[in-house]
Amino acid sequence: MGSLTKSFAPPTGFEPAAHLLSALATAPYRHEVSIRVQGTLTQVRALLPATIATVREIDSPPPDTRPWVRVRIRAEQLDWIPPVLAGLNRPFVIEHPDILNDAVRALARRLTAAADESETHG
Repeated sequence: MGSLTKSFAPPTGFEPAAHLLSALATAPYRHEVSIRVQGTLTQVRALLPATIATVREIDSPPPDTRPWVRVRIRAEQLDWIPPVLAGLNRPFVIEHPDILNDAVRALARRLTAAADESETHG
């Protein structure tokens, strides 16, 4: 293989790292998850790496005065998302898919059972 002899100037304002992170977060997967999370863009972005989620301000926030953002996650499996949502320690609303609500409820049942077991045998 020969070496390249020509060079080029990247487009003005192009940020390769940001482009790569965006490409990873928006790649096609089996599930497209949309969640509203209470918090500012900065607060929620600090909790969710750009490699797994896009976080955007919502144009029309809910009637209350607290800020909300929209989080979009693309995933092959949903099983890892409920623990991530619990770890946010912020109010959230699952917009879709509906089956993610079932997965969150299942995690809540497992956590409750573990806490009950700990109290019984603690």
